[in-house]
Amino acid sequence: MAIPLILALLMAGGGAVAGAMARQPEINRLKDQVKKLQEEVLRLQSVIKEQDRQIRELRIRYNALKAYSFSERAKQRANLKGAIMFQYCFKEYMDLLIVQTNKNDFVLKDEEKTFFNIFEGLVNNQEKSVEEMMFLREYIRYKYAHQIDNLIEYDMNNIIERVECVNVS
Repeated sequence: MAIPLILALLMAGGGAVAGAMARQPEINRLKDQVKKLQEEVLRLQSVIKEQDRQIRELRIRYNALKAYSFSERAKQRANLKGAIMFQYCFKEYMDLLIVQTNKNDFVLKDEEKTFFNIFEGLVNNQEKSVEEMMFLREYIRYKYAHQIDNLIEYDMNNIIERVECVNVS
């Protein structure tokens, strides 16, 4: 009785070995496929790392350009504010000049006289001190702060029209 059992066990073992041998080409193919997939995963991870590095680099460049753009806009805004401030200086100068021409008994206030003299010197290409330039700035900002801060340009045609209307005879 033991012999048929041993024989059955040997046949089952042989069948298992034969089955395993018959499936070995498929197992080898699957192992190769797993190896290729693992290599592809490594390659894709490498690609992802490179793309992450490039994205970080591009973000740094983008933020640098944003900061540069911000500083350039601030410069342009400052230049524009300076130009608008000069327009209002010119307007104030012309207002004072015209009122003096039209009214012989008109007396300028001290600040107006100081402003007038400093700005007239600028118009005549005279060098002005920092204190004088600061006085001009403060004087105009006091009178026209809203227009300057909101970048509202003065219509220079108004000055031209007023000059044309001045009666010098």
